Amino acid sequence: MMVMRKSYLFHILLMVTMIQESVPEEITRFFSDDQGKTLLVKGPPGSGKTAFALTLLTKMRGSGIYLSTRVDPDTLYHHVPWIQEGLSPENIVDATLSERPAKTIGIKPLKYTDVPEFLKAVYMRTENIPNPIVVIDSWDAVASYTGFYDPKERQKLEHNICDFARRTNIKIIFIVEYLEQQPLDYLVDGVISTTNENVENRRIRKMYIQKLRGYPISQSTYLFTLLNGIFRAFSPYKKPRIVNPSPPPPIPDISRSRISSGVKQLDELIGGYGSFNLFEGDHLPFEILMQNLIVNSANSGRPVIFISMKYKQPDFIKEAMPFVRNPDYIILVNDIDALKTKVGDSKDSIPVAIFYLEEIFERGKFDKVLSEVCESCFTFGFSGEGKDICKEMEPAASVYLRTKVIYGVPCIYGVNPWTNIRAMSIRANGDYPEVSLTEVL
Repeated sequence: MMVMRKSYLFHILLMVTMIQESVPEEITRFFSDDQGKTLLVKGPPGSGKTAFALTLLTKMRGSGIYLSTRVDPDTLYHHVPWIQEGLSPENIVDATLSERPAKTIGIKPLKYTDVPEFLKAVYMRTENIPNPIVVIDSWDAVASYTGFYDPKERQKLEHNICDFARRTNIKIIFIVEYLEQQPLDYLVDGVISTTNENVENRRIRKMYIQKLRGYPISQSTYLFTLLNGIFRAFSPYKKPRIVNPSPPPPIPDISRSRISSGVKQLDELIGGYGSFNLFEGDHLPFEILMQNLIVNSANSGRPVIFISMKYKQPDFIKEAMPFVRNPDYIILVNDIDALKTKVGDSKDSIPVAIFYLEEIFERGKFDKVLSEVCESCFTFGFSGEGKDICKEMEPAASVYLRTKVIYGVPCIYGVNPWTNIRAMSIRANGDYPEVSLTEVL
């Protein structure tokens, strides 16, 4: 029982640690001062508004109040257990108008009468909290409970609450379930929207920062995920700076017929690379994957042959070289005959061959070349998005991955095997750029 408890606490602490890097810098800066201000978070149901608010409150170390009109606090703790470490029961206000008493000790119900009483109740719950944040989830329900149905009266109410926030130095987050412009958009200090989009029947989530009054917005749109119920926005790709590059220990192959990608999470996802591996889409994610493949294969004693008639040594190969123990395992050739010769010379280990589909092979001749090369090496072909050659090659592919840069974030998803979209993060882990994959849910 004690072991299970420790495991649970470790899991909770791990998620809380993840939260510290989950909110865009623009929003963190917006909430970093001690001034009262208001933020509107809007979007359709299920788009991540509540998860964002809870994650933000936890990131701010629980210095605020979560006013819940959607679900009662007991249900909230049940479905989102990680918030217990960052949001105590005293900081949750039951605004569901439920007649059922709360099971969790410390949770306080909110009674609605008129606006002055409502504002007084909010103030009393925050007066002893430094730099307090109040999340009203949802504002539409609160406005309805207080009886402000007329649009002009509601606008007056919203103006009073925004003014109340500035005068009392309270930060208020309004959550609403619409995307169109409303009077509240102009009254608040910041506006953020969350939406869902589809990429080949795979969901991606987008946060759009419309305004943060008084603060610069370096990036307006972010890709994010709700994995494990935590809001996590992905920052645009930045090449990690490695001061003292050093070869990492190689990852073993999956089997005789499936080699490691050099990324453990990708190996677990697709079961390693097979005889012919097809990549289609944007070049950046392909570069990142090939760098890891090159380093892992070469350091495992497997020759890597890159064939190109245009590039003597592409940048992604140059950047991989400092992490390779023996540069002789990296071989560059400029035609098919040279490729066959080098493959024939590799007798100790089955080599890897990397090429660009459009550059090397004429349409209709690829099958013959492919059959000759795949018999004696693991092949990796890349093509831009929407090319006919990918349709022709798909039946022959052991692995077929699409590569896509979404709002500055390199992403991949599998056609074969089928997978959801994964966002790629690259960090300087000591002396090597480590790749991690996060599912976009």
